[in-house]
Amino acid sequence: MIFKPGVFGLLLLEVTAGGCYLLTFMSRFERVNRTFYRLHGGLFLVFAGLAFFFMGPSAFTELSSLGFSSAGQSAITFLGIGTLALLVYNAMVFFGPWERQKVLSRPVLLSASLILFLSLGSGTLALIPNWNLTFHGVLLLSVTLSAAFLLGSVLLAMNLGHFYLTNPTLPIEPLLFLTRILVAIMVAVTILILPEALFNAHASTDFVKALKLESFQGLYVWGRLILGILGGLVISFMALKTVRMHSTQSATGLLYIELIFILFGQAFANFLYLRMGILL
Repeated sequence: MIFKPGVFGLLLLEVTAGGCYLLTFMSRFERVNRTFYRLHGGLFLVFAGLAFFFMGPSAFTELSSLGFSSAGQSAITFLGIGTLALLVYNAMVFFGPWERQKVLSRPVLLSASLILFLSLGSGTLALIPNWNLTFHGVLLLSVTLSAAFLLGSVLLAMNLGHFYLTNPTLPIEPLLFLTRILVAIMVAVTILILPEALFNAHASTDFVKALKLESFQGLYVWGRLILGILGGLVISFMALKTVRMHSTQSATGLLYIELIFILFGQAFANFLYLRMGILL
């Protein structure tokens, strides 16, 4: 079986895995209400279901004959289990007394996020059949996993910013926490991309042609670099500064732009990798 997750399938899996994991840390803030957890529990369940659809549920028909030897099959299996765990999590956050369910639902969400990261990691290894434990091999895996945290943090921060519009008395600490994580991950992704770009420049003639805009893929390369990296880095620092000034409305607007930039940048990156084998 050939593992073909698709650009959107991989993107949805990344945002779901990273978002679920970071959502577990929001329990430290008492003023973040149940609606926030319900919103993201529902969103991540829908995203996981769509990722499962785009990544190829037909793989299950071959599990009995081929077993779990294929990393691609393992990725889809873990995704299915993670989706079921998210279904349980949503039942807990939507029903029952919140004080009890808030405590009990956190380990369920954490388990779901770790299973989804296993799916993402397995999917990455399936797309790199010759992967081995070298500096470049670890770098490839790190870029993929860091993208999940980046997408998850910007989505949570942007949505939380909207809660300040209806509840101005909400403390600034939860939004500041998420924005700081966003900046840290954005810096880490930028640092990881630099050696990968240098490697591609030496190892891939297609990448060099794209950089020189000698091929159509150059639009995706420069879209990734300008929107996903440079634009994302600048706006994340601007958002952090406005949050520190307690200007939540301006910060929410910046985070909305940041989300668009990062989504497009990561979509371009996934396309380049899945279609050309260029990880950026």
